[in-house]
Amino acid sequence: MRLSTGPQLKGDGKRRQLKASRAYAEANGLELAEDAQYEDLGVSAFKGANVRDGKLGLFLEAVRSGAVAPGSYLLVESLDRLTRQELAKAQSLFLSIIQGGINVVTLADGRLYPAGTNDLGDLIYSLVVMARAHEESQIKSQRIGAAWKNKRARAASQVPMTKWCPAWLKLAEDRTCYESIPERVEIVRGIFADAASGMGVYSITTSLNQRGVPTFDSPNGWHTSYVTKILCNRAVLGEFQPHRREDGKRVPDGEPSRSYYPAIVDEGLFYRAQLAKSERRISGKGRKGVNRRSNLTPYRLPILTPLSGSVWR
Repeated sequence: MRLSTGPQLKGDGKRRQLKASRAYAEANGLELAEDAQYEDLGVSAFKGANVRDGKLGLFLEAVRSGAVAPGSYLLVESLDRLTRQELAKAQSLFLSIIQGGINVVTLADGRLYPAGTNDLGDLIYSLVVMARAHEESQIKSQRIGAAWKNKRARAASQVPMTKWCPAWLKLAEDRTCYESIPERVEIVRGIFADAASGMGVYSITTSLNQRGVPTFDSPNGWHTSYVTKILCNRAVLGEFQPHRREDGKRVPDGEPSRSYYPAIVDEGLFYRAQLAKSERRISGKGRKGVNRRSNLTPYRLPILTPLSGSVWR
């Protein structure tokens, strides 16, 4: 099974695919290996992430190792659940499965691609389906990319791109700007003031929890990792850094947009906090953790005593 987007994950896709798999197995006298099903949930097949990092890659390895026996059936809703990559890669993946002795069934149309098939009709049909799947994903990717490019251009003019924003802000009702949440802004300013005064992240976090300061999103209190993220976040200065996806990773896209968010911390305080944090890291001050231990064994200098003449031990 593969579901790639948020709406699909929340919808009926998983139940639908599993129901169709059970129906096919029962109708064809097959034993469905429900305890060993492979699920790529929220993983894209367009750039091969489901093969490279997902469960489909584990399935292929199981075929190569013999853990999935030749003659087994791989049930998928359609071939685009396997791959949406460009045709050459898609064909190579598909052939590696059927040449590995696995029968492939597409449940949407009930089509069987027998293991090791050389049927020209099957191969041509599979190529057409996979080519169409890649083309659809490519068009969708281009449209999404164009939409985000337009949003980034709007960000340069301080027009909100999306409702998502730092936890101390919210999108105004007319969606023309972001507004501060006063009580949260005060908490953030207090964190920066404490850091600038020399308090370490652990001490700041402990203080927040002891004073019962409400968190922004965690039901389990403040965590040092979150406080650290706040102290490193230039959004407090009003900056927004657009990103894009490149090989599955978020990378900066262009220059930061200044004054995109309302600035809630002045630059002087921001940089004083960064300087204090750096000085603590260099000097080694602050809590190191109760479980920290030195890996160095104390070295005792030998006691030198004269034996005779210039001979020492």
